Amino acid sequence: MKKKISKNLENRNQLNLIFDDSKSINKANYKQDKRLNILISSFLILMFLFLIKLFGLGLSDYKPQILSSKTDNIQRRTIVDTNNIVLAQSINTYNLYLRPKKIKNKENILIKLKIIFPELNFQKLRKKLNTSKTFIVKRNLTPSQYNKVMQLGEPSIELELSETRIYPHKNLFSHIIGQIDLDNYGISGLEYFFDEELKNKNSLNKPLKLSLDSTIQYIVRDVLLNSLDVFKAKGASAVIINVNTGKIISLVSLPDYDLNKRSKLASHKLINKNTMGLYEFGSVFKIFTIANAIEQKKISINTQFKDLPSQLSCGKFKINEYEYSKDKKNLTAENILVKSSNIGSIRIVQKTGLVSHQKFLKEIGLLDKSEIEISEKSSPNRIRWGKCNTLTSSFGHGVNTSLLQLTNAYAALSNGGYLINNSILKDKKITKKQIISSNTSQIINRLLRANVDKYNSIKGSGRKADIEGYFVGGKTGTARKPLKNRKGYSKNTINTFSAIYPYHSPKYAISVLLDEPQGAPKLWGHSRNEAGWNSSYITGLIIKKIGPILDTKEQFTNEISSEKYADSKNN
Repeated sequence: MKKKISKNLENRNQLNLIFDDSKSINKANYKQDKRLNILISSFLILMFLFLIKLFGLGLSDYKPQILSSKTDNIQRRTIVDTNNIVLAQSINTYNLYLRPKKIKNKENILIKLKIIFPELNFQKLRKKLNTSKTFIVKRNLTPSQYNKVMQLGEPSIELELSETRIYPHKNLFSHIIGQIDLDNYGISGLEYFFDEELKNKNSLNKPLKLSLDSTIQYIVRDVLLNSLDVFKAKGASAVIINVNTGKIISLVSLPDYDLNKRSKLASHKLINKNTMGLYEFGSVFKIFTIANAIEQKKISINTQFKDLPSQLSCGKFKINEYEYSKDKKNLTAENILVKSSNIGSIRIVQKTGLVSHQKFLKEIGLLDKSEIEISEKSSPNRIRWGKCNTLTSSFGHGVNTSLLQLTNAYAALSNGGYLINNSILKDKKITKKQIISSNTSQIINRLLRANVDKYNSIKGSGRKADIEGYFVGGKTGTARKPLKNRKGYSKNTINTFSAIYPYHSPKYAISVLLDEPQGAPKLWGHSRNEAGWNSSYITGLIIKKIGPILDTKEQFTNEISSEKYADSKNN
């Protein structure tokens, strides 16, 4: 009996132990679940608070304020070239302002701005932050900069909606198109000349179309840039004109500048050499002397000028022949041009008459300001005509003009004798005035061809421009530059080649100018520096490259051209 009771008690004790252990475990689990619930609840509360914060920030005024533009009523038309390629266009952009009164941490905002705009001058910016006035930090934000500024959440930032002008071709048309100021008003080039037309609200959707060809412009500029390197010249320029319309195809002047970078162009090196620069061009003027004499029927191309001296006296001045030699003693009118005789040119003027020569230079536009539609252009210096000045002007000495006017005069000689005012607009109507007869024009074209034709027995100075298939005619000019006080001449030269092509039915006139070029021994094996060794060579390179684009190559040989010239000379 006792054993049973003892066994039962033992079993009971075991059952109690088991029961007590289960109860302890349940209690521990309960405590653990409670802690977990507290953690989860805390996390949910924090997430809720964070969402409330984000929602609050979304409703806050921390986004930069967008202000209307001060110039939002001034819009400008797009400018395009002859093939509708955009040269200038206005786009919407933003200007960034800071309002110092709203800045809580100045160094913090400086750091943020420095990350976005590392190019800014932060010393100046730090000084401006100590003022109470709102000031501009950056104009014309890029889309990327705009997005970064918007993400700053800085209440001191204000953005002004604005309109800016962009020039996709950068330097290519800098001397022609010009620039606008910060208020969208034209300040140079055709942006200034056509300021009112470009702001005309009734024409905003109609681009201003130019006669310029971007492809031709690029090729010409590229060749001229290379010429600066080869001939170590200070600058270069070129003009190409359609001789039958007066429309300008290309107008390049070097050095140039990026239109998208607003800066003060104080350097005289950045003038437009084609329209603003005035130069004494030298022997390229001899063709005008001959043209007037032929038109006045004072000479023919076969007229003989005998016993030409190496030097003439005019008052107290001595006029020298250019590279006098025995074969310059007796010359025909044709050879005066091809051999580039100064004394021969004077003899022609003496036959024609001083007043007649003066009048002709005026009639052909050499002494007038160009009517091209850009603001930067010069009027040739007024000449105090006298005997000596008139005689030396026969070979381009003592009289200056612009390269554009010179080229247009060549165009007038070649197109049947019509002087046409130049234009940079594609659709502008032309006006023309006949200066010489069609017959004289044809004779002049043949003379110009003789100076370039490498098959001509008389080796002319323009042979480097004789590109096969294009039948170029032209004349070189190597002229010393006047000193600044205009008392004497320096050793530095302006080297020019003016040409027309194809000579028998001209379509284009072209002039190339090199400012103070040097010899190129690596190219020629010598250091001669006349226009025949640089400007005519450069012109030939340009014609060769643009010829296929302008489709001016003829389908017959130079030999046939020379035969035609010989036949016309005898007729």
